[in-house]
Amino acid sequence: MLITGLAGAINTKQSVQTNPQGNAILLDNVGGILKSSFMHDHYAMTYNGMSFSVSNQTAVTTTAALATTFTGLVVGNPAGNTFNMVLHRFEVSQFAVGAASVVGIMAGQSTTAITNTITPVNRLYGTGRPTTMAASAGQTIGTPVLIATAGQVGSLATTGYNLQQGIVIDVDGGIIIPPGYFVASYTSIVTTTALQFTFAYMEVPL
Repeated sequence: MLITGLAGAINTKQSVQTNPQGNAILLDNVGGILKSSFMHDHYAMTYNGMSFSVSNQTAVTTTAALATTFTGLVVGNPAGNTFNMVLHRFEVSQFAVGAASVVGIMAGQSTTAITNTITPVNRLYGTGRPTTMAASAGQTIGTPVLIATAGQVGSLATTGYNLQQGIVIDVDGGIIIPPGYFVASYTSIVTTTALQFTFAYMEVPL
């Protein structure tokens, strides 16, 4: 398949109007495709209503390590779904005194369907379609496996840290949760009403 494009000084509106094929692909002077500097990498997915996120609405107490009686944040892809959950970002913020702990991402096969008690939102906010995933701050889950460590939580009162950014891990599609599986927050030790988590993800048809 042959793809043609436009090279030279860029005037996007004029280029699109004057190109007889209506081809708006932009090229550099050696024929490489130029990425738009006007839109973020995930703009198109968000604009098409395929980008979602879910967050704990208040700080939660977490269970230790790989406990199947789980509290934290878990997102499940229902068995029989027609979408993969493609993880985009994982975020953690500390609200109060925690316990010295590793924080990470774990995943597993759902032995019990995730009951939707926290509603994920479409990031095409206010107009996007509902998600097909389900999220909860706590329920029984299948046996998980730790698949990524993200950082650590301290045992100091949050007033001792001054202003701090939380942990933000750009997964960028490097973790895919197929139907019948889940992804969940991980802490190596119990933390008491101290943390809030976010999973941002995209739904991509199988």
